Formats: sequence, C-alpha cells, structure tokens
Amino acid sequence: MLVPVVTQLSRTYPNDEFVVMALKPLADLFFGLTNVRYVEVAQEVERSHGLYRLFKQVKALKPTKVFDLQDDCRTRTIRYLLHWCNVPTNTINLGSRERRALSRAGYEQFMPLKPEVERYADAFRDGGLQPAGDVPLMPVNAEAEEKVQTLFGQKTERWIGIAPFAKHLSNVLPYKTMKDVIACYAQQPDTRIFLFGAGHVETEMLRQWASLWDNVESVTNQLPLDGELELMRKIDGLLCMDSANQHLAALVGCPTMSIWCGTHPYMGFAAWGRANTQILSLPVSCRPCSIHGTERCKYRNFACKAFSPELIVERFNRLLNSENKQTV
Repeated sequence: MLVPVVTQLSRTYPNDEFVVMALKPLADLFFGLTNVRYVEVAQEVERSHGLYRLFKQVKALKPTKVFDLQDDCRTRTIRYLLHWCNVPTNTINLGSRERRALSRAGYEQFMPLKPEVERYADAFRDGGLQPAGDVPLMPVNAEAEEKVQTLFGQKTERWIGIAPFAKHLSNVLPYKTMKDVIACYAQQPDTRIFLFGAGHVETEMLRQWASLWDNVESVTNQLPLDGELELMRKIDGLLCMDSANQHLAALVGCPTMSIWCGTHPYMGFAAWGRANTQILSLPVSCRPCSIHGTERCKYRNFACKAFSPELIVERFNRLLNSENKQTV
C-alpha cells in the first residue's frame, strides 16, 4: 500500500533520493523507480543490539528527513535517537483509536475510515512533501517476464489465479469451500489455474490441491516476487482473500476479487485505486471482529465465512466476463 505513494513522490521529486527500509525482501515492488532505493533490514532489529545497529545504519545515510510509517515501539525508539542527532522525523497517524472503536461497534455503526494509502500520503504531506498525480502500473520487468514464460509457456487459454490463504484464521475460507471453487474452474475447458501462497503449510496444501488436476499449478517457491508480479499481469483474474495478494495485483492492474470474512474494508486496508477490483463479503453485523484479523471467533461459528462455492464462482465469473468484454 506504500508503493503508490512512493511512486508519486518519485515522479514529483525526480532529483531526490528515497530510501525505503523494511524487514522483508520487497525490493521488486519498487522496480522502475530509479531514485528509490530499498534496504532490507536484518531480523536482528527485533533485539536491542539490532535496533541500535539499525539506528546507526539510518544515521549513516545522512537523511534530510525520516518518515516513520510503522509507529511501533521499535520505530519510536529509532525516532527518539534520531531526535538527539537533530534529524527531523515525521510519523504516520494510524488511527488506532478509530479502528478499535470500529472493531467493537461493527461496520453498521461507522462510515468508512481513511484508506491506509491516504494515511501514508498524509505523513509525507505533514513533512512538507506533496505526493500527487496519477500512479501508472508497474513497468514490465522483461527478465521476470521471461522467467514466467520459461516456466509456464505462452498463454493460449484463459489463465486464472487463486490465492486461498491469509495470515489470520478469520480471513481464510474453509478448505473445502476453496477446494470446490478450484475444482469448478479446473473442470472448465481451455482454463489454467495458478495457486498463489507462501509458507510451509500453505505450500504443502497447494501442492496437494495442484496434484488433483492436470491444469492446476502451484507457483509457490517456483517464482520470486518479481516473477509472481509478472504472472499476475498475465492472468485474466485473481481470486484472493483479504491478503497481500490483492495489493500486489493492483500494482500490475490484474482484475481482482477479494473475499473478506472477519475483517472489513471500512478499516482502510482494501486494495488501492483500481477500477477492476471487487470485494465480496457477507452482511454479518459482528464484522469486523478485529483490525487485521484474529484466530478466534467470539461466537465460535465464524458466520462471516458462510460463503457457498456457487456464490463465489458466480461473482468471480462476472468479473472475468466484464474484463473480457472490455478487452475485445
């Protein structure tokens, strides 16, 4: 969700350099932005000596200004140390109080909160920068595109992506539901299904599902992030949960339908700014039960997950058909 804002800043201030620091290997998200540098922070930052090492790393960059877009106990410590070195800092307003109130009262009692992308943009505006203008799709990474073609060949039929998992249990549909959805599309002629996921458990589950049908493939551990992005650019539509995949698909313009269970778009975490994204959810009044997701249901029934495979397929077909009409 930060990428669109950094893209705007990169285009608005082409003579400035922006350094993005985070814990995960996400440099591919900033491909094509020549004045943006990505630094992957060591996992040692979780411990005090690693945190001080990170502070020294930030200080060595001699930044004009530092923007804290996480605002947790670790980044607050970094800000405190930078303050004593006369390095100006700005912080994101996460709206935590509003979000907690929304999770207690339910979406029926609230208007939508500010999107997370706008919260990032506001942090930069408070620091004197003005992210503005259109955000184009990520440029094609020719090297990654070649990897995709080498692995999966030339596209001659309909390609569908399905990402059935998310970080929290409340955001994941029952396995049988998603398996039935995959089976429905696997039985259709001239259709190829790609399963997206990450982690050991997800990898094994997707491998087992892919082994059931000849036209279903798991791309987990087959492609790096840049390859997954280029594959998403090629597919006709992505079906996913409330997870990172909806945001990755938005960066490359992939038509996407995301399914929301325990969470709700009113929190501001929906995929950014593309007209070809849709959301499917049930009108359950106890939603959202948490800000990002949870492992438990206080009513012990997860009523927010009561989707039928037929409903999911019917709604996803609408998205696929509308996209086909637009491209004819």
